[in-house]
Amino acid sequence: MTGLPRALDGVKVLDLTWFGAGPIATRALANMGADVIRVETAKRPDGLRVVPPRPEGNASLNVGGYYNNFNAEKRSVAIDLTTERGQELGLDLVRWADIFATNMTARAVRQIGMTWDVVHEANPGIVAMYQPMQGMTGPHSEFMGFGAILSAVCGVNYLSGFDANPPVGVGTNYPDYVVNPMHAVTAILAALRHRRRTGEGQLIDMSQLESSVAAFAGPVFAWDNAGIAHERAGNRVPFAAPHGAFRCAEVPARPDRWLVLACLDDEQWRRFAQMCEHPEWADDARFGTLADRKANEDALEALVASWVAKQQGPEALAALQAAGVPAGLVQNASEVLADEHLRERGYFVTLEHAEAGARVYDGPGFRLSGTPVELRRPAPLLGEHTWEIATDVLGLDGDEVGQLIADRVLY
Repeated sequence: MTGLPRALDGVKVLDLTWFGAGPIATRALANMGADVIRVETAKRPDGLRVVPPRPEGNASLNVGGYYNNFNAEKRSVAIDLTTERGQELGLDLVRWADIFATNMTARAVRQIGMTWDVVHEANPGIVAMYQPMQGMTGPHSEFMGFGAILSAVCGVNYLSGFDANPPVGVGTNYPDYVVNPMHAVTAILAALRHRRRTGEGQLIDMSQLESSVAAFAGPVFAWDNAGIAHERAGNRVPFAAPHGAFRCAEVPARPDRWLVLACLDDEQWRRFAQMCEHPEWADDARFGTLADRKANEDALEALVASWVAKQQGPEALAALQAAGVPAGLVQNASEVLADEHLRERGYFVTLEHAEAGARVYDGPGFRLSGTPVELRRPAPLLGEHTWEIATDVLGLDGDEVGQLIADRVLY
C-alpha cells in the first residue's frame, strides 16, 4: 500500500447493493479512493454473509469468503430502512452521498422507500444506479433472479458444453461477477464526470441482462447476419485448429494436468509440428489448411493428444510459447493463488480481518500510473461503523444512537 492520493478521494458512495454484481462495482470505487458506506440490517443481511465458502463450524455473519472479498475497504452501517426513522436516516445518507447504488429488485427498492423519485427529490445532484436483473422497464422488470438465472437468460449457457448435453453453463455465475460490475463502474464514472461538469445528477438504469448479452454478442450477430446457429462444441471454434485442452503425462504432484493450445493459422500449425518433431504432420494433406484441419479435427486432435500425453505440463508450455504457439496450463484455485506471474505483479493482497483472520483478497484488476488502485482495509463487520457513521455523518448524539439501537432501528 502506498498511502498516496487516489483518483476518487472525496467521492461519497451510498451502497445498498448485495450479493455480487453491485458490491463488486462499489468495491472497485472504494479501491480508487471513494468512501463507500454499505447499508445492511441484522434482520436481513446480505446473503453472501451466510453462504459458503466460510470456516467450518463458524456461524458468524462476518467470515463469509465471498462477502469479505467483494466488500473490502467499505464502511458498514446497520439500519432498518423499513422503519419510519430508518427511512429518514437513509435519506440523510442519500443527501450526504454523491453516488447511490443498488441492485435489489424493484419490489425490494419500493419496500425500503428508495425509488428514484424519492432519492432524486432528497438529492437532485446524486448519481443513482439501479441495477436490477432485467432493468427498470419492460415486461420482465419485476422478475426475480440471480447469476445462475442470468447466465441462462443471457445465452452463456447456450454457448457452453456440447450439443448432446444439457446447457450447463460455465460452472459459476459468470456475467454478474465480471461483466456487470465493470459496466456499472463505467456508467457511474461517466455520470460522475457529467455531474462535475454541469452539477446535474442522473439516473442510471442498468440491466444486468443487457450488460451480459453485450458480452456474448458473437452468436447473436452470426445468426442475424448469416443465419448461422451456434453449436456447442466444447473447446472447438471455427477459426482455429487444433484448439482445445489436452491431458499431460501424469506426475505424482499433479496427476490431472491439462494443457490448452491453439493454432490460429497455418504458420502456427507448421511451427507446432516442427516443435513436436513431427514435420510430417504439416505436410499431411489432411491438415494443410485450416479448412482441412477442421474437416479432419478428430484425427488432428488425436495426434495432438498423443504428443501432449507424453509431456510434462510446464516444459510443454515453455516449448510451445518459445515456438510462438498460444498455450497455457489449466490451473486450479490453489495454483492460481501460487502463480508466480501473479505473485510478482502483486495481484493478490493479504489483509487481516478481525474475525476471519489473514485472508487473500482479489486485486483491482488494473493499475493507474499516477493514482494507486489498491486495497487498504479488509471488509467490515456487520454494523462495524454504525456508531461512527451515526455520529460523524448523520450528526446524532450518543443518547439518540442508544435509543435507536434499543428501538432496533440501528444495530
